[in-house]
Amino acid sequence: MVILCMRVLNLSLDREVSDPTSLVAKRLAELSVAVGEIVVLAPNGKESKVYQFFDLWWRAKEVLQERRCDLITVQDTAYLALLAYMLAKKFRVPLEVQVHGFERFRGVRKMIAWFVIKRADKIRVVSDRLRREISARAYVLPVYTQIPSQPPPYKGGEEGGDFVFLTVGRLVPVKNIGLQIRAFARIAKEFPNARLVIVGDGPERDNLPTHGCVIFEGAQKDLRRFYKDADAFLFTSNSEGWGVVVTEAAAYGLPIIMTDVGCAGEFIKNGENGLVIPVGDEDALVAAMKRIIKDGELRVHLGNAARRAFLSFPTAQVAIQKQVEAWASFK
Repeated sequence: MVILCMRVLNLSLDREVSDPTSLVAKRLAELSVAVGEIVVLAPNGKESKVYQFFDLWWRAKEVLQERRCDLITVQDTAYLALLAYMLAKKFRVPLEVQVHGFERFRGVRKMIAWFVIKRADKIRVVSDRLRREISARAYVLPVYTQIPSQPPPYKGGEEGGDFVFLTVGRLVPVKNIGLQIRAFARIAKEFPNARLVIVGDGPERDNLPTHGCVIFEGAQKDLRRFYKDADAFLFTSNSEGWGVVVTEAAAYGLPIIMTDVGCAGEFIKNGENGLVIPVGDEDALVAAMKRIIKDGELRVHLGNAARRAFLSFPTAQVAIQKQVEAWASFK
């Protein structure tokens, strides 16, 4: 099989396909071996959207004219999805749309997304939550999380020392990092040794409130030391397709507090291996953070359960095989 894969490169925390050492690049290389050939096309993020559209159109046309592709798959629901649909129709190639979430699902983007999704030959989503929202005919394949090395088991934090809450993600409105900062300002009054470490960067950085014990670390490619140094993990998105950083935190055995989005209910289950709170509920977040700080046994229980849930995930080989089987169904 020959697969034409169209995707965006501005993934969170600079994990880009263009970086040959990245886990994303490794995954694509493994998929390419299993499938036959994967041709990856991505826009130049430094140019305007109009330029990117026509640049990708001509580059994709060259690929499709040179060889017969069995499938076009696109990891986007906006202009890349529209471009992929136009190419698929012109060259009579089946189209798959991969939906990882609807972070900016409004206005023209929403119109384009539904236009393409309704006309796609196949839809891949990363969670049952998205499948229920989009289409019963979509197939579910979560984002596979690879950890560079086996993390040490979580020990529950040191009594009497600093208590570190960690969050990782792009600083954009949908991630609602401001909710964490407001909640933490209340926590710090009662627990002066607590700290909130924020890893990531984005357009919201200058709009976020500051607090003495809130530390902005910016974008980081190697997250291992942040996960190892943390005592608990926060994830407060207003909307999410899955939440890769949640699974990464679980791999390190961190107790997780997250809003009811993405993998909540499928991977992180309230009271079993994490604490799930309503979206945007500051009081619920404060209450959950207090529980995590005060109850060492709860921290260890939730952290260990989250780690076990992560270790029960299918291996990379199994995940790749499922993707290959889905793509092979087009032949």
